[in-house]
Amino acid sequence: MTKDLRKWRKKIDRVDKKLEKLLAKREKLVVEIGKIKKSKDLDVEQLSREKEVFSKIKNPRTKRIFKEIIKISKESQSKL
Repeated sequence: MTKDLRKWRKKIDRVDKKLEKLLAKREKLVVEIGKIKKSKDLDVEQLSREKEVFSKIKNPRTKRIFKEIIKISKESQSKL
């Protein structure tokens, strides 16, 4: 592997570590929101909120990632 390639991969590794921490933090927030939804007898799926989130994301690839994140978030909330 070239030195240049290693350098770029290390940068990606640092970004991945930050993403992992942020996603873990997001999951904790999702669980808390899920508890509130459950206590107020609200549906896990809130399509208006999903539309709001997606409307802020311009990059199609990023939007695909967020679709998966939201899918997993709903799964987490459904298990509460």
